[in-house]
Amino acid sequence: MKSNINKIVVLFFLFLGIINAYKHHLEVNNDDRKLFAIEGFGFGDKGTFSIKVTNWTLNNGDGKKTKVDDKVAFFLRITDSDTARHVDEYSVTKCDFESESPSLLFRGDSNVIDDSFSQQFKISAENDLPEGFYTLYYKNCNPSPSKTTFKLVLEEYNIDSKGGISWLPIGNAPLPTLYTFFSLLLFATALVWVLFCLRGEGKRVNLLHHLCTAYLVIQAIELLFEAIEQHYIKLTGSANGWNVAYYIFAFAQGSFFIILLAMIGSGWYFIKPFLSDKEKKIFMIVIPLQILDNIALIVVDEESRGAANWISWSNIFIFVDLICCLAIIVPIVWSMNHLKDSVDSNNDKVVKNIQKLRLFRSFYLVVICYLYFTRVIIYLLKATLPYKYIWLGEFFSLTASFAFYCITGYQFRPSLDNPYFYLPTQDDDHDLNELRAQLEAEDGGAPRD
Repeated sequence: MKSNINKIVVLFFLFLGIINAYKHHLEVNNDDRKLFAIEGFGFGDKGTFSIKVTNWTLNNGDGKKTKVDDKVAFFLRITDSDTARHVDEYSVTKCDFESESPSLLFRGDSNVIDDSFSQQFKISAENDLPEGFYTLYYKNCNPSPSKTTFKLVLEEYNIDSKGGISWLPIGNAPLPTLYTFFSLLLFATALVWVLFCLRGEGKRVNLLHHLCTAYLVIQAIELLFEAIEQHYIKLTGSANGWNVAYYIFAFAQGSFFIILLAMIGSGWYFIKPFLSDKEKKIFMIVIPLQILDNIALIVVDEESRGAANWISWSNIFIFVDLICCLAIIVPIVWSMNHLKDSVDSNNDKVVKNIQKLRLFRSFYLVVICYLYFTRVIIYLLKATLPYKYIWLGEFFSLTASFAFYCITGYQFRPSLDNPYFYLPTQDDDHDLNELRAQLEAEDGGAPRD
């Protein structure tokens, strides 16, 4: 059994190494969709678009394949942003192909020889093909149950002022540099964390602090491999196997993040040295689900957009990722309630627990803001940014993540001046009434028993 699992894992990553490229391959078999986007690419001043289609046939429901006709076509739309996720804005019932530019339209009744055709054209102002975001669509205007079959090879690349080829969309060109910068930044942050926060006398270092160090190193390595992957795609159109290393660490980073966030949010090592039964149940559900979701997102990310149900599955797995992150907020709420009960009990650790409760509330707000920004705002931002500035979505996402790590690290730093490790003194009785008053004000003025 273990041997079979290992074989599946090896084949999975070999599969990733083969298909990751900007030389797109898509095979459609008896697809009944009337309209779908295949791929999009951001072109600069100069570029090349090449399409080759083979085995292009129709099946009208009788099980027999027939030649394509003038009611099916590939066509390109030029926009200022990625509209591949919003194909519904183009009416499926409206089949006025004549309104499309002839140079951007590939109809089934023209240039098709033996169920195949190929065409290449240059993107430039001289050819009346301006820079922009080009999205290739396929449309079938034959009545149901008409189904389409074809194999497609698509190559798109930009040409710089020196005549060099860049296989990355113009909006993704800065990504190798961006990922390298944040990788080095995280390595430096991990070094500062170890040398200045974990070392020294009087530091109350526990297992979670070492796990935070490991997480920073894992994400730094992930970004380094992603930078190398994007660099090779830019030069050759293929990741040359570097995407395998990237996805291994991306999977580890995604799984590690949800586990670490759950452990911190539950108060493990900071409030109590154990996990309650309720917290264990949450972890047993959320963590395996997050791991499976990470694998699914990798597979979907490697598929062509033109694959059947690509948009639906992509949105579903993004939604599952959001649900998993929100579920981890539940242990944080339980931890705050636990501390609140301790404050109300008038025991000898009231001052310490009030301080912890206030900081857990701030941590709760930071987590909410971080998840909302990275899972919702960034998603909307990437869908609306101009095609030349798509890289800004990654920049804001990485910046938000780095800020979140710094804030969380500061809140849970293992130093004696951290309220999480506060030791009661004889002066606590004088400060207790003041702290209670502040806590009541934060609760909206409700008095405590």
